[in-house]
Amino acid sequence: MRRLAFATIILMTLLLATVATVPGVAAQAPAEHPAIGAWIVDGNEVAVVAPGGIMTSGSVEGSAYGSWAATGERSADVTSLWPLSDPEAGFIGFGVLRASIEVAEDGQSFIGTYTMEMPAGMAEATGVPVGQLGPGEVTGQRIAVEPMGTPVGPMPAEEPVE
Repeated sequence: MRRLAFATIILMTLLLATVATVPGVAAQAPAEHPAIGAWIVDGNEVAVVAPGGIMTSGSVEGSAYGSWAATGERSADVTSLWPLSDPEAGFIGFGVLRASIEVAEDGQSFIGTYTMEMPAGMAEATGVPVGQLGPGEVTGQRIAVEPMGTPVGPMPAEEPVE
């Protein structure tokens, strides 16, 4: 089974969780929470946690989208969805990642646990149990802002688009 950018779905796909205090209204995350920012999750995906409870992530395996909510001064829950489809096997839907993370005191890393749930059709087609699988572990490193380096040569010329 592919990890399916579970870490990102985890990290952001960690930092996410749709928390509703009123039906249909997601809880607002504080703008200064240390989970906010850009992260490299498990070394193979990038997750972005934004103020207002929004998160996105992506890797070479695809993209995920979700929500997050603060659960403490440095902790957060995340719920992330990634699209899955195989019409020939008879399933189309979303995988769901649910994670809880804790940002380190220095704000430069996080650790967490998560579960994953496949769409019922995919679970049945692949023999995976229906319901949440896990828990798994996830880690993240904050992406630091770096100054531009000294160029070693010119950019290659782009080919015209026809």
